[in-house]
Amino acid sequence: MLLGPLALALTLAAPPPANEEIPGGYFEFGEVREPEPDEGDTKRLIGSILFPLGLLRTGAGAAMLISASPARCQARFGQHTSAETCKNLRTYGWVGTGYGGLMAVTGATFLVWGLVLRSRHRAWKRRNNIAIAPHLSRSGSGLVFKLRF
Repeated sequence: MLLGPLALALTLAAPPPANEEIPGGYFEFGEVREPEPDEGDTKRLIGSILFPLGLLRTGAGAAMLISASPARCQARFGQHTSAETCKNLRTYGWVGTGYGGLMAVTGATFLVWGLVLRSRHRAWKRRNNIAIAPHLSRSGSGLVFKLRF
């Protein structure tokens, strides 16, 4: 009768060695081999919006530069248009072209970044294609086995 509590006390008194790995190569609860990488959805969305808007702004700036050129300015905007107004319109065209170019480059960068992240996420999904997870719902609970391919 005294043997059971004595065995329990001796078992709990000796902690397991700190450097010993878990036998069989199993993982601790909640430990993942590698964290799931970002899918890059937000970056692709930002890039897909900024890139075409940047191209549009660059085109509008170039059109303003062409229409405000010294040879076409007065013919396009009327004979009463001063040289100062044409100069200001050209400045607006240069600013628009530069701003649109920066938007297009930024959008392309975000788009490529998002596509690289998506390819990394797809490769991660191929490496980690089996998952067992707990499932809780109104109708019941249990373990769900998922196979990704």
